[in-house]
Amino acid sequence: MAGLHPWQRITLGSGLVLSAASRVRLDPAVLDHQVQAVIDSVPDERRNRFGNPNGDWTAIPLLCQDQKGGAVPQPPLAHIPILTDLLRDAGIDPFGLYVTRQPPGVDLKWHFDHQALHLDICRLLLPVRVPGNAFTWIGHEQVAYPPGTLWTGDFALPHQVENQTVQERIVIAIDSLVTPAIQSLFPEALYADPERRRALALTGINLLLHARNQTL
Repeated sequence: MAGLHPWQRITLGSGLVLSAASRVRLDPAVLDHQVQAVIDSVPDERRNRFGNPNGDWTAIPLLCQDQKGGAVPQPPLAHIPILTDLLRDAGIDPFGLYVTRQPPGVDLKWHFDHQALHLDICRLLLPVRVPGNAFTWIGHEQVAYPPGTLWTGDFALPHQVENQTVQERIVIAIDSLVTPAIQSLFPEALYADPERRRALALTGINLLLHARNQTL
């Protein structure tokens, strides 16, 4: 495929599934309403602004860590019973939970995380508001999932999240240890062939870092 970066081309022809929807579906209208209640409940000065050059808010934490490393629910979480019901029913015990916001015209540039279903940690994503032309690159694939659809991907591979639209993108991010209960929500192909996945991720990361160094 023309126009791909070297770290994207490594997944071409690999046959690996790079992202997938879970079997979980939530009512998008109810989810949107409850997330708006969260946003309205948190003063602007208490919202995180990481990663936004314009200084607008990008995240609201729904859990925090206590001194022993345990996850403590924060008051805004009480506004999203549809989410707490999902976590309970699916057997998900997150250590991180956020309402994330990607402002209009802002991209999360190419990066990589130790997060995938074949690793020990994963990030599950629950879209709330998704502009029509907002999407995520994972390797050579461009993906987007509709509101209310829990999904995840092999985020150990270089990926980029784009929102070159005039609308905000709101997604709930769920960080958890990988468990059989979580894996069972997704197609097995998404975490198959872990050794090849690790090798491809390492190759992609090295290519991305090399490109960054070339621009310094």
